[in-house]
Amino acid sequence: MFGIDRLDRNKSLTVLFYNMGSMDTEVSIVRYSTVNELPSNKTVEYIEILSEAWDSNLGGSDFDKVLINMIAERFNALKERQGKPDVRENPKVIKRLIKEVAKLKDILSANKQVVVKLGELADYVSLQTTIERKEFEDAAASYFSRVSVPIEEALKKAGLTLEDIEQVEILGGGVRVPKV
Repeated sequence: MFGIDRLDRNKSLTVLFYNMGSMDTEVSIVRYSTVNELPSNKTVEYIEILSEAWDSNLGGSDFDKVLINMIAERFNALKERQGKPDVRENPKVIKRLIKEVAKLKDILSANKQVVVKLGELADYVSLQTTIERKEFEDAAASYFSRVSVPIEEALKKAGLTLEDIEQVEILGGGVRVPKV
């Protein structure tokens, strides 16, 4: 429990929780404080949810799809693939790409580029390419433009500004993308 472990129980603390999971993004603004409980006059922790906001259609899987499309387009463009169906129509390939992009996203969170090596992805054709973090961020620009919207909505609902937030807690796998 976040509030139980706070160091200074005599001061209130306003925290913004940002949680980008696989499928959605949720923001909560919470105030932690203490109150004297009557009649014992015992001090107890008081947790107040000031506001919540979310984007039910923005999550880490959206960024995975961007990487899948980038890889698929490069693979489909290979001369060995000319005249063949789009690799995205092959469920086995998509399943493999889903696993691969999870690793790639983690690598891009720490590095500015990643080398993609996919042996015999489809039709005995392999792919080796490099994806730059900037290139990925440009391809995912429409998603990045929505990342801060739930924060702004939650602040507005709570009647607060960013300056009123004393601490931010970032949760969920989707936040491993550095630009998030």
